[in-house]
Amino acid sequence: MHTDTLDFWVGNFNSEEDFYDFVEEDENYYLLEESDDTHISEFAASQNVVWLDHDFVEYGFEDGNRTIYEKFAEYSFAEQWLPILVNRLNEINLKFEVNAIIFMNKGQVPKPVSVENDFFSLTYVGGIEFSA
Repeated sequence: MHTDTLDFWVGNFNSEEDFYDFVEEDENYYLLEESDDTHISEFAASQNVVWLDHDFVEYGFEDGNRTIYEKFAEYSFAEQWLPILVNRLNEINLKFEVNAIIFMNKGQVPKPVSVENDFFSLTYVGGIEFSA
């Protein structure tokens, strides 16, 4: 068993459609791949990264009046990272209700940042180790 680290972002999006438009791969990327002005997704652009390996990115939109545990317990390795994530969220005192999560292997985004606009708030909460 070895240990890896996942980078986590949590957010609040106006709608499920806004979230998936932001995080999913832009099919045009593969047509215009040679351009540095084209990013694989809006999320990648927000992190100043042209390309992400979406095979190693997990994300989801979970709305409704449920706890963070209830929303995200079914995600990969959640039993290891979810308690740590909840503690961090309690420490930073978010100003929004979390309805979205994005996480991936540390290093895919060299300088992770939080992002906010009229349609969403997305907060980078750091890396969390897990055993694979």
